[in-house]
Amino acid sequence: MMPKWSERRQAREVVSFRSAKYMSQYIKEQWQLAAQSVRHSNSHKVMEAYYGCMDQMCCCSTQQLNCIHISAIVNGTAKLWGAAGTRQSGLAGEQQAEQNLRDFIARMLERLEPLLPAVSARAAASLLWSSAKLGLNPNALVPGMTDSLAREFMADIDAATGQQLASVLVACAKLRLSPCQGGLFKAILHRLATGDLSQFNPQTMANVLHSLAKLPAAAPSIEVLDALCKRFGVLLSSRQTCELRDAQNIANTLWALSKLKHAPSDELAMTMVGRMVALCHLPGQQPAPQALSNALLACAELRLPVKQADTDSLVSFLLSLDRQHVGKQDCANTAWGLSVLGHLRVAQLDLLLDQLAALSIDHRELSQTSLLNVIDLHQLYLALDWLQPPENADIQQGKAWQSLKEKLGNLGPQPACNTEPHPRAQLVCSALTQLGVRFKAIPVISGYRTAAVLEPIGSAPLIVISFDLKLCLNNQPSRLTGNEGFRQQLLRRRGKLVLLTPPKPGAGVQEVAEYLKPMLTVAAGGSLDAYRI
Repeated sequence: MMPKWSERRQAREVVSFRSAKYMSQYIKEQWQLAAQSVRHSNSHKVMEAYYGCMDQMCCCSTQQLNCIHISAIVNGTAKLWGAAGTRQSGLAGEQQAEQNLRDFIARMLERLEPLLPAVSARAAASLLWSSAKLGLNPNALVPGMTDSLAREFMADIDAATGQQLASVLVACAKLRLSPCQGGLFKAILHRLATGDLSQFNPQTMANVLHSLAKLPAAAPSIEVLDALCKRFGVLLSSRQTCELRDAQNIANTLWALSKLKHAPSDELAMTMVGRMVALCHLPGQQPAPQALSNALLACAELRLPVKQADTDSLVSFLLSLDRQHVGKQDCANTAWGLSVLGHLRVAQLDLLLDQLAALSIDHRELSQTSLLNVIDLHQLYLALDWLQPPENADIQQGKAWQSLKEKLGNLGPQPACNTEPHPRAQLVCSALTQLGVRFKAIPVISGYRTAAVLEPIGSAPLIVISFDLKLCLNNQPSRLTGNEGFRQQLLRRRGKLVLLTPPKPGAGVQEVAEYLKPMLTVAAGGSLDAYRI
């Protein structure tokens, strides 16, 4: 049934407004009526009626029309589209609806062009956010519009609230924009570094950081990220668990910091994880499985000194949830994160593998060769390698590990590693040949390709030669990223690890041999005799 409001004689109703205030009220009323109708009527017809109503109003009231009205119309359209987008009928209907949407927003932005000088930071933020929610780049509809909105936002940036700053960054991240050749990001980052952040709430903080992590062109400085972390710490320390309940904001913040390779202070990290543990026991506020696994993954990638009791609590809660709500990636991320942190237990991996097997049965995937994707399998096999007991372990430990290996094998084979060796690996092997030592060239250890492994005669340890990738955190150059730190730990389990700086282009075999010899001699305990051919 068509809504009554769309059948009115619109021209008579909107022919004139006494003031801009009445127009704003009219826009709000029409949006409310459309929002009620779109849930129960043919959504395509409701949207068309809404477009026609707004177009008619704009045409009949050009003198009263201002940028606030257009912002409200575009924002209202974004909200309506969210409800109507999933109710279009058939592919052809969806394509026509999307075209009608683009045409309508384009008309609104064209009407905005002469009004741009009056656009405030609030209106510009709303227009950019609404466009992003609709998946529409303003530039694609009206050339130059994105940069125009960005310039108006920058001109009024001191008046922008934290939420408006976050909305603009979210829009840029979603649409992959870099307005004004990065000038918008510079202005926002300067405001974050020097402005007052006291009004920023947890969600604003999480949205800002999450967006910055998705915008490589933004490149926030250590000072900006430190300021944001400091504000988040104040929020956590000044509010009780019942006052700051959203675990998703904490997880998003940790995830963003890991992508930005910026570690929060150890105190803040432990407070954030501790708050998530507390939320696990707050009815109705428990973290979602993805939030839990992302938090553990971020802690691992940043190599944060979180308490094992806290990570155990998070994993126990994850495993207690209905498996229908836990994804395969959640389990794989959790296993890898715990292993990198050094907290993974055999019993935990056993339960996670059981969970993955049950999920595969639920989804009727047992006929497939592999029940997990390559990334998840890679993480799980690394976790398995981490738990591998030493050669002198008791029989029971060995049996428990073999059981895990069989369970994981049932979920899928170990993925092949990267077959491309380091471009300088062959030069290192030539230098080892010149040194007259016994070695295996470019072997794979725990899925990681190395340059070479020196093989001794007798009981001397293996010497593993790999390249120093120098993957460190931006704000703590002495702390390796979780992935690199974990790689080095697994390689050290196989023998003495020698990390090389890759030879410079043009370096000869003799030069590399002279560079290697003293390092290998130290690793061998003072003499290379046990490794000679």
